[in-house]
Amino acid sequence: MNLLNSLSWIALSAMVFVVGVSCASYVTPGGPADFTTFTDPSLKKAYQARAAARFPAHLAVVRVQGSGYRNDETRGFGEGRYCVVTTEDVADDAHLERLAKMKGVADVVRINRMLLPSQLLSDLELRNAGAKLHTDMMVLYTFDTHFEDRDVLKPLTTISLGLAPTKSFKAISTASALIMDTRTGYLYAVLEERADQRGLATAWGDEEAMRRARKKAERAALEKLLTELETTWPRVVRRHS
Repeated sequence: MNLLNSLSWIALSAMVFVVGVSCASYVTPGGPADFTTFTDPSLKKAYQARAAARFPAHLAVVRVQGSGYRNDETRGFGEGRYCVVTTEDVADDAHLERLAKMKGVADVVRINRMLLPSQLLSDLELRNAGAKLHTDMMVLYTFDTHFEDRDVLKPLTTISLGLAPTKSFKAISTASALIMDTRTGYLYAVLEERADQRGLATAWGDEEAMRRARKKAERAALEKLLTELETTWPRVVRRHS
């Protein structure tokens, strides 16, 4: 009996030793999450913003692009985190008239560069410019356009020395927009539409063909965006008037 007890004690001691060694060498996968990561004060500020527009609303339309934006027809104004395109090469008066005809809209204006500071860092610069024109809302829109291309007839490219239109390309444009309260920065709606335009160019490059394709793609995306805005606007008016 004493022998049995001794063997049991030895076995138990061995198990404790093995478990102890295993625990001592085990490395935890990682520490706990820092919950302060999920309590960014900017979120609280966003939720505190309230709709303050009055209807019928006065709208200011502004095209914004990345800092340093320019193409063969126009360039952005201002430096910093973004720029403003005040001389539009895609939208025209007909597009503004579509907005002005929506029920609940008093008038539509564009922001002139004379109202803007040279440093553009946030929406405050745009809202201050809109406030000077006594607008209720800002319609901010932008284009994200890129090209995809490939040689459709590589042997012909060689034979023609790159003079024949053998390069197929596609201009893809995404138009995005925000409807923002001028006074508070409250967001009424976020919109986005996409369109593309295919074309042919020479192997040496055809800037004119690509320029036309870019404008057609951006204009088509803008048309879709305006249609979506016209559909969304009545819901904005019902909810906030």
